[in-house]
Amino acid sequence: MVHIHKTIEQKKEECITLLRSTNRDKIEDLITHITSMGYFEAPGSLKHHRFVGGLVSHSLETYHKAMELCEEKIRDGFSPDLMPKDSVIIAALMHDLCKADALRYSKTLHRTIEIKQTDHSARSVRKVRSSGFILTPAEEDAILMHMGGKRRIKDEIKRKEHFMKNPLSDIIHRADGKSIGESKRRHHPEQYR
Repeated sequence: MVHIHKTIEQKKEECITLLRSTNRDKIEDLITHITSMGYFEAPGSLKHHRFVGGLVSHSLETYHKAMELCEEKIRDGFSPDLMPKDSVIIAALMHDLCKADALRYSKTLHRTIEIKQTDHSARSVRKVRSSGFILTPAEEDAILMHMGGKRRIKDEIKRKEHFMKNPLSDIIHRADGKSIGESKRRHHPEQYR
């Protein structure tokens, strides 16, 4: 479980250890790429995880929630082959990658500011690819669909069918939402009383 009081350096070490554990081709290139983008220092959002190191915090929380959801899916009869651990690691840790160079924490303003506006799902896929790392089709779909896929699949029934056929996409979407919800409750408890 991700502990909110870990230092950025500890979160960076955990993230890199997880990425290396995938033993995937070009993983070192991806690690170099995300480091140069400022992934480990970037805030996670304008609305949640809005602090230095928020992106890696949110990504690690998403990973841990996704692993819990994988266990649920397996208990419900889904094949673990549909949600390989290396794919969960890659999709969870990279789903918001483009925010690494789109958001910055302003010490002067004491808040997160947006540098670039974007369809961050598609941009995150492009950022991963630009490192030379090759995403599997399931990983790419999970990153593209992590916000629920309403822009990509307009029909709600078809979206639900898509998530049933693509459990990795479903768990990344749900884990992302759980991480966001917990962050908002931690940092804005007055809204959840």
